[in-house]
Amino acid sequence: MKYKLIRSMAHNWSHSFMSWNNYLDGAHVFEDMYSLARTRRGEKVIVSWIPIRDDKMAGLTPRIRYFVNAYRSGLDKHLLHHKVELTALLELRTEVYVAGNFRMYVRAYALDDRGKEHAAFVWAS
Repeated sequence: MKYKLIRSMAHNWSHSFMSWNNYLDGAHVFEDMYSLARTRRGEKVIVSWIPIRDDKMAGLTPRIRYFVNAYRSGLDKHLLHHKVELTALLELRTEVYVAGNFRMYVRAYALDDRGKEHAAFVWAS
């Protein structure tokens, strides 16, 4: 496995999760994520993919929880597609927050088994 592939894998995973494709009951998952980030005023809205932290799911909307559960079932396939081994990841998460400049940021974050952090901004608006 090549560790340099982790950053792009994490970026693609978070980008897909926050995409226009994830639409349910009249809204997109990213709209809920953005709304939560705005109400938390600088505090990150975090979806933890690895490790699974179901205790943090209580603060998320039902729409977000639905898509998190749907996406979790496809994580192994995504990692295989990107040639990243699950055992090489200690953490994988998607973060959404409003920064001090009032811009909304979506960031993919991964921590590998060597202790190296891999972060990529998915987008800022």
